Amino acid sequence: MDQPSRKYEFGRFQLDPDERVLLRDGEPVPLGPKIIDTLIMLVENAGHIVDKDRLIGRVWPDSFVEDGSLTKNISVLRRILGEGESDGLIENVPRRGYRFNAAVTTNQYRDGDVIITRRARVRIIADTDDAQRIADEMGVGLSSRIRSLKTATRSLAVLPLRALGPEDPESFLGVGLADALITRLSNVRDVIVRPTSAVVNYSVPARDPVRVGRELRVESVLEGSFQQAGDTLRVTVQLISVEDEAPFWAEKFDAPFTDVFTVEDSISEQVVRALSLELTGQERARLTKPQTDSSEAYQAYVRGRYFWNARTAEWMEKALGHFHKAISIDPNYALAHAGLADCYNTLGFWSFVAPAKSFPLAKAAAARALELDEGLAEAHSALAWALFNYDWDFSGAEREFKRAIELNRGYSVAHFWYSMFLALSKRFDEALVEIVQAQEIDPLSLILNTDIGILLLLRRRYDEAIEQFQKTLELGPGYPLAVEFLGYTYGLKGMFEECIACYQKNVEVSGGSALTIANRGFAYAMAGRYSEALQSTEQGRMLHGDAYFSPHYYSQLYALMGDADKTFLWLERCFEERSHWMVWLGVNPSYDAFRSDPRFDDLLRRAGLALLISPSQG
Repeated sequence: MDQPSRKYEFGRFQLDPDERVLLRDGEPVPLGPKIIDTLIMLVENAGHIVDKDRLIGRVWPDSFVEDGSLTKNISVLRRILGEGESDGLIENVPRRGYRFNAAVTTNQYRDGDVIITRRARVRIIADTDDAQRIADEMGVGLSSRIRSLKTATRSLAVLPLRALGPEDPESFLGVGLADALITRLSNVRDVIVRPTSAVVNYSVPARDPVRVGRELRVESVLEGSFQQAGDTLRVTVQLISVEDEAPFWAEKFDAPFTDVFTVEDSISEQVVRALSLELTGQERARLTKPQTDSSEAYQAYVRGRYFWNARTAEWMEKALGHFHKAISIDPNYALAHAGLADCYNTLGFWSFVAPAKSFPLAKAAAARALELDEGLAEAHSALAWALFNYDWDFSGAEREFKRAIELNRGYSVAHFWYSMFLALSKRFDEALVEIVQAQEIDPLSLILNTDIGILLLLRRRYDEAIEQFQKTLELGPGYPLAVEFLGYTYGLKGMFEECIACYQKNVEVSGGSALTIANRGFAYAMAGRYSEALQSTEQGRMLHGDAYFSPHYYSQLYALMGDADKTFLWLERCFEERSHWMVWLGVNPSYDAFRSDPRFDDLLRRAGLALLISPSQG
């Protein structure tokens, strides 16, 4: 007999623990995976105290976390369940834990019962229907490209392989094997593969691949292990159906450790067959095309990608060192050159390094990668980003973005960066198409979810932008970029206390970093607290020491203070230094008060930005 499935009802809410869905009045409520785990545990034990340790063990079974993470989840749940309504709903029992006090009704259903529900989404965009809704909210026409988008026939997550036996703590082979397989399989048009950044945190040994697959919203999960014995490498992998909760293909591979690439070739080819995918000749060639014959260079490249994904200045320097090492071992390693380009682009974009130093190095590294492999999407995307942000070569940048996407539509970074290019060109409907496609590939990405809010912000749809930033923060509590843009949007709406609180939160979370203190100056400026604004920006600059400090901090600060002469004085400095913030000039709300000033049009003209944001594109 089929086992019944349970659903819990309390007040306006219905909770389905099997589908991991919470409905309010029949509508899905977006919840992050850890937050819904917390709710399920509380509801299943309604009326009883659930100890903190037990809750933490259920929600974070394979990780060490502090009570603060649980407290954040409870805070989010109280807010979602409704102000006023939730008073006492989730009771804090001092020194013990929490008790769910609602009257809970349990309903049971068997297979064959007709139950119609909508799956909750953790993001604002999940499919073309959502995209159409957001397009309507933004007031843009949705192009035919997005209407014709087809969901891939397969979706797949490749988890970092587990080491059996002792492993060198400096080894990244498990992550590296996953990254290599992801890179190869993402070139296949009929499968969407979650990027390395989405799976790298699932390296814990005791993970549940079915649960991970549900969190990542894929149909199949590739997971396995590796063991090195002398010069021999044994890799065991299996494909698991998330729906069936069972493997449908498994295999073992043995090879000399120096021939790890043969193992990757074999796994890739057999996964394609197991998923019943048909390949074009070009796809088959790229699936097994070796990027290097050196296992030592390969290991250095893997370390570089691992550190690059962190996106911090300190780890970016580590990534550069590993990419340089890979190139010194194999100068013809195209992916390593593309990795260098990504590092320099990131250092330049976040103003860790002066644009005159970072972006030309990115451009040179990308160009070298393309000399070695013209079909490398990562290199075309990196070149496009440098051409856009530093050279202000907009036609060249767009050509390279399109080429990257043509070569690998499964490369989420290319879609993401191209969406930013289009948004800053005021081509918002096309930008939406690209961000939808990026999110098809990486639906839980915090930066992609934040980018939706930025698109709404740039359209001056401030209420919708705030809602989206808040949804992103439900998915990733405390994510600094979402906190910063949420604060900025509050300021533009005149909600100054909320604005300052957001910027101050980033200062505190960062431990008082120079750039978060400088950014806080924007909040004070929008609130009319000009002396504090200048003081905060100066404090940030002094703490930054001899490191590069972008003139953008001053140009935007004085714009928000309404000082036209000083705004244009610092904008000229941005122009002279070729600050990448110049490409934001046509859409940045901070400068709206100065758009009728002849100096503004002159600056756009001299930078070539008038062509980027022509009236026909607005």
